[in-house]
Amino acid sequence: MAETMRMSLEKGEAERLAPYALRSAGATRRFPIEDGGRAFDYRTAYQRDRDRIVYSRAFRRLRQKAVTGMLPAYEDHRRNRLTHTLEVAQVARTIGRALALNEDLVEAVALAHDLGQPPFGPTGESALDDLLSGHRDGRGGPGLADLGGFDAGWQALRVVDLLEKRYEHPGLNLTDATREGIVKAGRRGRSPAAVPEGIRPDRPASFEAQVVALAARLATALHELDDALQSGAAELGEVERLRAVRELRKKLGNRYPQRGGRFMKANAIHRGLTHLLVTGAILGTQQALAKWQAKHKIVNHGRFLELRDEAVTGFEITWTRGGAELVSDLERFLEARVHRGRDAEQIDGRGRRALLGLFAAYFADPGLLDDHVLFRMKDLAGVRYLRDLPRASREREARSYRSDPRFTRLLADHLAAMTDTYALAEHARLLEMGAVPIPSLEQLRREDAP
Repeated sequence: MAETMRMSLEKGEAERLAPYALRSAGATRRFPIEDGGRAFDYRTAYQRDRDRIVYSRAFRRLRQKAVTGMLPAYEDHRRNRLTHTLEVAQVARTIGRALALNEDLVEAVALAHDLGQPPFGPTGESALDDLLSGHRDGRGGPGLADLGGFDAGWQALRVVDLLEKRYEHPGLNLTDATREGIVKAGRRGRSPAAVPEGIRPDRPASFEAQVVALAARLATALHELDDALQSGAAELGEVERLRAVRELRKKLGNRYPQRGGRFMKANAIHRGLTHLLVTGAILGTQQALAKWQAKHKIVNHGRFLELRDEAVTGFEITWTRGGAELVSDLERFLEARVHRGRDAEQIDGRGRRALLGLFAAYFADPGLLDDHVLFRMKDLAGVRYLRDLPRASREREARSYRSDPRFTRLLADHLAAMTDTYALAEHARLLEMGAVPIPSLEQLRREDAP
């Protein structure tokens, strides 16, 4: 019965999905699926991925991470990384369903695409990239030159492949299509020196991953505009002068709220723009895919699999021309009006100082780290657990940590996993005990020299 149920779902995919949609029946994983004593299996491969992501610790931590800046303790209504992820998934599923793509794969990629985001949004990502790319060497960095940098997309893959611990094997054992989609749904940074098995960075994103990328861009712009309106960071009058809002008001006519305050109009704008721009994405992509399918004579799924590496460009999922212009205009407004200015720079500066300070403190004194981080270093490097060593030997061992690139990457994993709240509290704790600020790392390196 169990196999029949799963096979029935897979058969349904073959019947209803477009020929260029990925099928769960062909999904591959790095490890065999754990038996677990189950007699029944009602899920396809991508549905299983979705469930594993939702139950991960990294997914739960998203609720205390900001999309940009940092989450204020007093604000209950502003979006966070978790609500952003849910909005991306909702928009992506709507678009994917309308295009007859694999909705389960779209949802799995959408739910996991931000699992590698560090605290404080782009500010945190920039700080960690500076540390791991050598840009901070001589100014508080590890002094180990370029270690590959930090990219939130590749970090999300590290989370699902290595850092989550729920099974006998490392990570969540997601399908390769989901894993590759996670990396390619965002703005891709440079690939790691050793590309993980099953990932093809030189190949374009699947249509399902492209849908998530578009949905993430759209959801980000719309909820940032809504948050700015609701909080008063942007004035209603200037928002109503945006091209997208003018277009919306023209389409709504008398149905656009004539009375009511900012709250009601902000809701109408968010609701209306979501429908307008999602519709534009669906119509634009349907036109683009129809031309693409005819050009390459994709008559069935087998033909698609034969040609996809050469035929897919990575730009097939798109808005109509007018829709793309409306989104770009909205993003320019948000960049100028919300992401810049004294308040935004002060918040970004605070987050950056917190992460750089935490790194410097942990790098100088690994004994400040939580036990689970030290145990991971023990497993990675084959060294003794630091707290088992006599105090007189710990500083010698700490010097060996500081010369090991694996320790620096481990610190980046630890910092990236932190929530905004925890990072600020930990920074304050170490500051109070005198661990931040610390002697310069240049001095520590001179002391470490033989």
